[in-house]
Amino acid sequence: MGVFCLVMLAPEWASGQGVKEPSVINSGKETIRIFLGRSTVIKSPWGVVRVSVTAPKIADVTVLTPNQVLVLGKAIGTTDVILWSQKEEMWQARVDVVADVVQLRSDLNAVLPGCKLEVVQSGEAVAILGTVPRAEQAAEMRRLLDTSGIKYVDLTRLAGVQQVQIQVRVAEASRQAIRALGINAFQTGHDIFSGSTVGSAGGGPINPISIGPPAGTSAASARIPFLFSADVSVAPSVTLFAGFPEWGLEFFLQALAENQYLRILAEPTLVALSGEEASFLAGGEFPIPVVQGTTAGATSITIEYRQFGVRLSFRPVVLGDGAIRLYVAPEVSELSDVGAVEISGFRVPAVVTRKAATTLEMKSGQTFGMAGLISRSTSARASRVPGLGDLPVLGALFRSVRYTNSETELVVMVTASLVEPMTVAGQLPLPGLLHSPPDDWELYAEGRIEGKAPARISPTDAAWLKQMGLDQLKGPGAWATYEVGPARSRSSVRPPQATQPSAQPAAEGNSQP
Repeated sequence: MGVFCLVMLAPEWASGQGVKEPSVINSGKETIRIFLGRSTVIKSPWGVVRVSVTAPKIADVTVLTPNQVLVLGKAIGTTDVILWSQKEEMWQARVDVVADVVQLRSDLNAVLPGCKLEVVQSGEAVAILGTVPRAEQAAEMRRLLDTSGIKYVDLTRLAGVQQVQIQVRVAEASRQAIRALGINAFQTGHDIFSGSTVGSAGGGPINPISIGPPAGTSAASARIPFLFSADVSVAPSVTLFAGFPEWGLEFFLQALAENQYLRILAEPTLVALSGEEASFLAGGEFPIPVVQGTTAGATSITIEYRQFGVRLSFRPVVLGDGAIRLYVAPEVSELSDVGAVEISGFRVPAVVTRKAATTLEMKSGQTFGMAGLISRSTSARASRVPGLGDLPVLGALFRSVRYTNSETELVVMVTASLVEPMTVAGQLPLPGLLHSPPDDWELYAEGRIEGKAPARISPTDAAWLKQMGLDQLKGPGAWATYEVGPARSRSSVRPPQATQPSAQPAAEGNSQP
């Protein structure tokens, strides 16, 4: 049985020794370049019975006829295509799928006029080089490349300055006029007492003293003592009071004519890079007690802090051609006792806030009024004793009146400018640069808190201040008066050499507080 097996296997072994390797024609010697998304036809020297591609994600092959094979470029990269014949002959070629950078550059420049873009292939991606005038065109370019399916690296840059300085002015003026009249009268006698407590013009009685007989007595058995004595105080709302002890008569009068005026001006300035968000706060934080819960009969209180003051946050986008798209949110807040509350013995003040948030588009150096308010309100109230309060003259003793007229005007102005870093050397004009301390005579005899003579500065800085027109400024700062804001900086302006003569940059008025 074993001999028979050897006889059967011998021919099989013998034939295996005679198998030859398939012949390879053009192995890697030919390179086929295909643009991404396009195809080409390969002509085979013999009938193709089998095809293969080493990286199907880069290219795809389809046999059209025994002698024609279609190759399609699917992704940028390199792969190999192999063809086999009936006799196991093999044909191999390298396939490079590349981007049509010439056509892509032409398409981009046609869609984005005014842009001079260059397209360079680097490995499996393309690099986009050049300058784009507007940010909107850069975004449109990226959307176009995303839809094409091409891997790309955006190396373009926006033309011009990419830093934005924003100046916000929040100005508010409010006026209030109040006219009020209220009278309370009290009369005491041996057996009877009477009075009118209609209340003050502001609401509530204008006399805080409770009227009544002494403790343990009654009006019939004891004379009610006269209210005004050494230990008796009168409410602050009382503007005039009088008493007649012989008659047991007392008057409490609130006659008020009050005018109020309020002006708020905040001018925060901030600089940020295009596309980045910046914030600014000049103010503080105040504590707010927060009740967390009760444990074992004890109340747990934690403290949280809330900001107040002048706050500004904005995010600029430089669009090109001097245009700026700006998201800005200014806020001016202050603490107020009106509306304050008490929590577990802590007095929490109220916050009066003026804020706005919007998106604007403007040219560099332009000013936009982003928000404004004009408010006028009138209120009047009259309280009287029915019948008695309607009497012609004496009725004033039995009524109180109050008339209030309020006006408020608020405006928020925004100015955005493209700026560059200053290249000037030496000491720049800063607030308080020219401040000098007073001597003993100026402080004690004249009451000055600033010296008459401005502080000395270097000749270079003095000459630069004069060149910039800052040598005659008056006020507490070095480069701004009370009413005029700081001038825009110019990066091209440089201070003169120190060889120029020294100049005293400020007039005597600069020392005034």
